[in-house]
Amino acid sequence: MTTLAQEFFDANNSSHIRHGCRASIPVPLHVRRPPTPGNYKINGEFMAACGRRLQGSYGARQTEFMAAIEGLRFAIDMGFTNAILEMDANDCIQSILSTEECNGVDGLMIEEVKSLLNNFRAVGCQWTPRCGNKVAHAVAQFAIHCNEFVTWIEDAPIWLLPVLEADVLSL
Repeated sequence: MTTLAQEFFDANNSSHIRHGCRASIPVPLHVRRPPTPGNYKINGEFMAACGRRLQGSYGARQTEFMAAIEGLRFAIDMGFTNAILEMDANDCIQSILSTEECNGVDGLMIEEVKSLLNNFRAVGCQWTPRCGNKVAHAVAQFAIHCNEFVTWIEDAPIWLLPVLEADVLSL
């Protein structure tokens, strides 16, 4: 298995981590968990969405961190003060929650995510498998074909409505 393939496999077959928890909590792979009242997931219930195609070729971790940075910046611009950053790469969540300095390839991106998280009054980070939030995956797939930064505020694009409906029905 190639390094990128192994990284992808590891990221999508890990346990649930939530900000402030030390132990991993197993989560059924098909369950979406809505945020608690007053909180917004960076890639959860539809309030707004954004997407942009990345220029270049990146590994799974770098792509996850870049998406987190874009999502956090967007949430800050939208005025959200309470948020949950949800990602399908457990190793990325662990890196974000770690108190150790990261000097690797991802170090600057991890530090940027941590810096952006400080803009929220209350924030959590948690892992969910890709099948646990198909809305975020659908937006990411759409963004591959975009030439510019795209946003939707309050009204979801029509092509996303069936995915949102299925996501809500899975609760």
